[in-house]
Amino acid sequence: MGGKIGLICILLAFSHLILRIWLVETERKELPDEGKEVSIWGKIIIALIGIITCIVIIIVDGSEGKAMKWFWMLFIITAMGFQSFIDWKYLKGSKEYIASLIVLIIGVTLVYFLF
Repeated sequence: MGGKIGLICILLAFSHLILRIWLVETERKELPDEGKEVSIWGKIIIALIGIITCIVIIIVDGSEGKAMKWFWMLFIITAMGFQSFIDWKYLKGSKEYIASLIVLIIGVTLVYFLF
């Protein structure tokens, strides 16, 4: 399971980079101070909830169960959905949120078919 999720993470990181370069065609804009704060706190909260949920699922169902597959799909939806929202809300006039939404779809599809 660890190898599959690692491969998916690498594929998602590269696809996000390539899509951002292809769609936006400029350097990444910096978030305003309010956006940075919301982004950091949101990511911390999502990570903590994800870690706790992952531990509980491993204890209850094991690392190869259906529950883990659905956890990763929901985690990708939550994390990339949050990133899309931050990009859309705080980077006005940028299309970076579209890249995050496409990566969300790619990630959920990969998890569904590779697990």
